[in-house]
Amino acid sequence: MVRAVCLRVERDAGCAGLEWRLMSAYNEAFNNIVEHAYAVDPGEVEVVLLVDDEEVVLRMIDQGAGFDFEDAGARDEAPALDTLSEGGMGLFIIRSAMSSVTYERRQDKNLLTMTKTLSECAAPTSASSHGDPRC
Repeated sequence: MVRAVCLRVERDAGCAGLEWRLMSAYNEAFNNIVEHAYAVDPGEVEVVLLVDDEEVVLRMIDQGAGFDFEDAGARDEAPALDTLSEGGMGLFIIRSAMSSVTYERRQDKNLLTMTKTLSECAAPTSASSHGDPRC
């Protein structure tokens, strides 16, 4: 579903590279939910995808264990690769792919909201769009 919507927005809005950026963020977020939030007790993940003329918003909601967003590497700078454990890059990858990322713990739910502003995207070219760092 996420991929299909991204491909359509790429085509209709001329937002080259949106698919691989949103899919990277989605996959990292989903893996983090499975590995960390639901490490002890498996549960459901609700995925909400909102699209308008200005942005694509991807929300992921779960009822697993919460976490300290800032302490978990939600900064703009890349983590030191020589000191990383097995993981540690997930939130950096998500933030690099998206325009903004927020996390909230509401009652018993985690809400991760990832937004990509379409004006940041490059116009499609005949070459592969994966090389454009703006989108």
